[in-house]
Amino acid sequence: VIRYKKGHVPGVVKNLMQIGKKESKDDLNMLGFEVEFVDSEDNLSPKQLGQLPIFSASDIIQVVPSYSVPLGLQYRDIKRGGSTGKVVMRINSMPSTGTSRRQVTNSQSMRSVAPGRTRSEPPVPLEVGSLVEVVNNAGVTVYGVIRWLGIPEGKLETWAGVELDYEVAGCSDGVYKDQRYFTCKENCALFVPVTKCSPDSRFVCSSTETETFNTTEIPPVPAYEESEEDAPPVPESEAASLFVGKMKGIQGHINSCYLDATLFSLFSSSVTVDAICNKPADKERPITCILKSIVNRLRRQGFVPAQSVMNFRKKLGCETFSKNEKESDPEEFISVLFQKVLCIQPLLKLRSEGGSSHGAYTLQIFLEKEQMGQTPTVQKLLDTSCMSGDIKFETMPSCLIIQMPRCGSKYKMFSHIIPSTELDVTDLLFNSPRECFICGQMAKFECLQCLPDHKLQPGRIKQYCNTCNTQVHTHRSRCSHSPQALAVPEGVAVDTPLPRRTMQLFGVLCIQTSHFVSFVKYGPDSHSWLFFDSMADRHGDDEKGYSVPEVRACPELGDFLGQPEEELTWANPALTSELVRRLLCDSYMYLYHSPEMSVSKPSDGEP
Repeated sequence: VIRYKKGHVPGVVKNLMQIGKKESKDDLNMLGFEVEFVDSEDNLSPKQLGQLPIFSASDIIQVVPSYSVPLGLQYRDIKRGGSTGKVVMRINSMPSTGTSRRQVTNSQSMRSVAPGRTRSEPPVPLEVGSLVEVVNNAGVTVYGVIRWLGIPEGKLETWAGVELDYEVAGCSDGVYKDQRYFTCKENCALFVPVTKCSPDSRFVCSSTETETFNTTEIPPVPAYEESEEDAPPVPESEAASLFVGKMKGIQGHINSCYLDATLFSLFSSSVTVDAICNKPADKERPITCILKSIVNRLRRQGFVPAQSVMNFRKKLGCETFSKNEKESDPEEFISVLFQKVLCIQPLLKLRSEGGSSHGAYTLQIFLEKEQMGQTPTVQKLLDTSCMSGDIKFETMPSCLIIQMPRCGSKYKMFSHIIPSTELDVTDLLFNSPRECFICGQMAKFECLQCLPDHKLQPGRIKQYCNTCNTQVHTHRSRCSHSPQALAVPEGVAVDTPLPRRTMQLFGVLCIQTSHFVSFVKYGPDSHSWLFFDSMADRHGDDEKGYSVPEVRACPELGDFLGQPEEELTWANPALTSELVRRLLCDSYMYLYHSPEMSVSKPSDGEP
């Protein structure tokens, strides 16, 4: 998609060339892209006389490989690579109105022929429940599930009602031309001719590979020798070369994605949780030795086979983790991992209302949607949740794992959440000196009712010194507030500089259609991001096949997250790249750490 004449125009790159002159031999040539435009009907424009226009990289706002061009687009001279796959289905429990039960064949789907032979394949069927993708005339791809099929009033051909994965301006809640066909969230229903729908390319399984697969095609597992020395976290300078590629990371097995994504996020590069791995494994605890072997292999070889992880799952001693047909959640696994396997005390010491104290390994966000704006940041979610529940951290956490307000893939409170790369927990520490929100002096009071006040920067924790507390609550809109006195440590001077206590984001677990993936920040550089999927692809069927894990570099996350918070809040996920959109819309759990702290303190009664 090209930025052209104050608009965005889709096209096809026809040629690459070097442009400009080099002033010295050390200069780099600029790369030019010769582009043939696509008209409003998604066809290539007629050949123009003379040379095609040439653009620089700065003019290109979105790139889609030719092999992933949706089946419904008729691009001349471009063939779709790979084979037509089986359509993945998603069943939605919400009722549909007037839905046709027929199957619709996508007449535009292309057939794959294995080398050396010809054969005829049936076209790909689309029906209610099919996962599909649709490309608009601007070249932007949206994804969703077909909720209704039929012929709307005034139309002559079959149309599809698609519930999108995220909100898009101009869409409805299931109504088309004053007629309701199904019900979903506002701005999530798209109605298009069914010929515009293609099977979701993110979940297409190759039928050719399934037919020709046999057990001898399983790639040999690279040789690996155990070492008595523990491997350190992979440094930033080596992470990309070690991890990026296919058959990298941790190989998934049926329903193991939650565990694979968690292990990769925790142990690939974080220096804070490294102390956990360096804790000597008790020989009487085989499960600890297995985990140690998995982590060392990941850091040395960049790949862990599924069998190693399956052995670990069986040793966890619970059918939830070992049975293939059962699916678990990361928070359940994290608690067992730290408490039972690594014998680590709770990562968090929380002090709740009434002064009671308890430990926890993860922190669940609890709040009412009305307390937040349309697009919250992780910082605002944490502040609001802790203030509303009167929860404080008794000590500065070394590792903070925050679970977003959602329930698996079935429900999420917000369509997307803005990641906070740095988390300020200063005002959430119990019995710790805090500065006044207004003047910066030592705070003596805290007010929960001031939290959503739009005149006082909504979403920020409000604490005041004596003077500012009186002035703020003199206003008629705040006269009814009930500020609470803060526990101020003794011996701290009023004018003492108060340093901020912050934590850094190092991982994000995401879920989409019951499948977990993860993003990992592997170094201080803002562009040092990896995307990991333990089941990115599959060779063969469920019985004889194997999953293909993949790790991808995604420096575009650094560019996006480097924008001012105000711009991030107004960002439209539909106009971002695939991985940025997944990070914003699918986030399930955020992982933060304090690199200067250790979390290797053993549990009470444990070695």
